[in-house]
Amino acid sequence: MNQGFPTPVAGVAIVMMAVALGAVGPCSGQVCGNGVVEGTEECDDGAAFRLDGCAPDCRYEHVQRMTQLELAAGVAPGICTPATNAFGSVFTSLGLIGVNAQLSAAIGDGSLDQLLQILELDDPSAVDDPDLEVGAVVGDVDPRGPGTGFDGWYLADADSIGAGGLPAVLVSGSVTARELAAGPTTVEIAFLGGSITFRDAFITALVGTPTSEPSPPPDQLAAGFAAFEELQANDGSHGLCGNLTVGSLAVLPLPADFAAGGAAECSASCSGSRGYTWCGAGNPVGPGCNSLLDVLVSGCAVSPPLCLAVIVPTQPDVGTGGQPPAALVADPTTGKVSVVEPDDAYSSWLEFTSERVHLTTNVGGLFTDGFESASLTAWSSAAP
Repeated sequence: MNQGFPTPVAGVAIVMMAVALGAVGPCSGQVCGNGVVEGTEECDDGAAFRLDGCAPDCRYEHVQRMTQLELAAGVAPGICTPATNAFGSVFTSLGLIGVNAQLSAAIGDGSLDQLLQILELDDPSAVDDPDLEVGAVVGDVDPRGPGTGFDGWYLADADSIGAGGLPAVLVSGSVTARELAAGPTTVEIAFLGGSITFRDAFITALVGTPTSEPSPPPDQLAAGFAAFEELQANDGSHGLCGNLTVGSLAVLPLPADFAAGGAAECSASCSGSRGYTWCGAGNPVGPGCNSLLDVLVSGCAVSPPLCLAVIVPTQPDVGTGGQPPAALVADPTTGKVSVVEPDDAYSSWLEFTSERVHLTTNVGGLFTDGFESASLTAWSSAAP
């Protein structure tokens, strides 16, 4: 008589059922989201949020901030279609120096924070991975963080984040022998006073050799975990290339330096140039002020009577739907250009470098896990 105890067969059945339900701890596998790093997990902060350093699948979130962004001169890399780089050729050497100095200053003062997020990266050192995605995200420095620079904290702009906390635009790519390549697709990036849109865009870069353990977030990383630190795309054969749409250039305010009263004021007294009106800090392009497209079409020369050319009047070189680009004409009084086909474009090539940073924004709601506070106004003691 078994006095109420299960028979051996029944006991086996009960144990098997418990295992199936995950009730037997020692036999259960890793559980992503329990706040404990287990097995092959790279991190586990106990939450199902993105944009907090640790993705819902317990992978570390790789994010890079551009520390240099420059218009390149000359023919673009062969991966670009076309490789003409008409946008870079618009600017003379004097013009390139001026625009690139403005880009450098904007990155330095934090008014231009362009981020790249690399997802589905199986190799955190980014030596080889045949299948990954790259997303472009605009950000702002997080005032709660340790400051700008390497492993700094950045808040994602909600306009660049799509469903599920992922970048709104994702570019398929790979990394082979530390060379990253992604594209083609349409991508939007931050530029002086706004953003610009590239059709048929490719991103290529070399992965820097340093790897290190990231500082928080997340605060729960696998022991010995190390991630790559930087991307380098300023060697004359890498960078961001694509066809820069006239539609996006038409709503990008003219840099103040080229407008009346600016440090490189374009002069109506010079051939291949005219005067332009600045829209004012933070103001959109309107009927009374000029866009960057206006100056590309009409040109810019400075310092009369020397009349040093800065921007050579240039038409777009890439059409839409297999057709030649439409000719653009400036209003003789205001210099404003009417856009005929917004997807017509200037072939373009920009070089960049970037360094590792962290995103600290959950745009879908408040953080509730063990690292971020529920109020989104402060961080736990694990923060710097």
